[in-house]
Amino acid sequence: MFTPKSGAGRLALAALSALAVLSACGGAERQDPQFADATAVPLPGPPGAAPLDAPGGEPEELPGVDTSELVRRERHTWWQLVSQLYAPCSDQAVSIAQCVRESRPCAACVPAAQLVADKIRGGASAAEAQAAYGVRFGPNVKKIDVADSPARGPERAPVQIVVWSDFECPSCKRAVPLVDEVFERHAPHVRLVHKVYPLRSHPHAEAAARAAVAAHGQGRYWQMERLLFENQDRLEEADLLGYAQKIGLDLARFRADMKGDAAAKVIERDKAEADKAGLSGTPFIVVNGREFDLALFSLQGELDRWVETELKIGGGREGAAPGAVTENGAR
Repeated sequence: MFTPKSGAGRLALAALSALAVLSACGGAERQDPQFADATAVPLPGPPGAAPLDAPGGEPEELPGVDTSELVRRERHTWWQLVSQLYAPCSDQAVSIAQCVRESRPCAACVPAAQLVADKIRGGASAAEAQAAYGVRFGPNVKKIDVADSPARGPERAPVQIVVWSDFECPSCKRAVPLVDEVFERHAPHVRLVHKVYPLRSHPHAEAAARAAVAAHGQGRYWQMERLLFENQDRLEEADLLGYAQKIGLDLARFRADMKGDAAAKVIERDKAEADKAGLSGTPFIVVNGREFDLALFSLQGELDRWVETELKIGGGREGAAPGAVTENGAR
């Protein structure tokens, strides 16, 4: 399990209230963003371009960006960052600040400037805010194969949320309802996809994942998922059969599917894909190809804003492909 550390002030207080959600189960260790080298964060911009020069003078107001709650020190930190970091659209070789000021054709510039302001206002250090910007708007967009995975929402929804869970992981149990709330709030513009990642440290996770895959084969994945999370301390084979009976599955088929090679192949596929995408713990969440990094973002509030930004950038069009940016942005 890893727990994100934060800067001083308000972010620390917010982190305490959301600690149970921000932690994750298992996975490889990852570097805490507080101690990361900010210059190593991959940022948008022309290939090989040098960092932009630090600005001089007093911070400026940027159209559409609310910095009213920043104190003087925070405003200077924010201004330095938005003036040094490249705009999130790869065809705009200017800073975020210049992109906003000149109304460049990049729909993500104002949201990017606002993200940096919000992180600084929350108490994040300059390095943490830059790391959050790099994850949220940088070029590391993951391609996720969601074929045959349990899904809700329109297939061509402009926002796609993919969640990998371990059914014995307490953090997954806490996270899934929060993700569901965001999905329901923005329906029908979001497609929610669930995948499995049973951790070796959880003795019943593999069997629970097999039960979920078997239930999906009979069109009852979501009902089975709910029962598995509600009964994390009761995941023996007899329990799983009881849940299958409760949701009306063909028990003979369920037993065969749960123990068959097909379920094993689905689990290995989901795990391999998550490992390739950089999973470091469960739950592992990817929104339109970008990791919703629980070391940098909170599910309580920030996931909803993330989705709202994606809808704004993509025009909120149900027919838009996940990850698309309408105004010369890169995805």
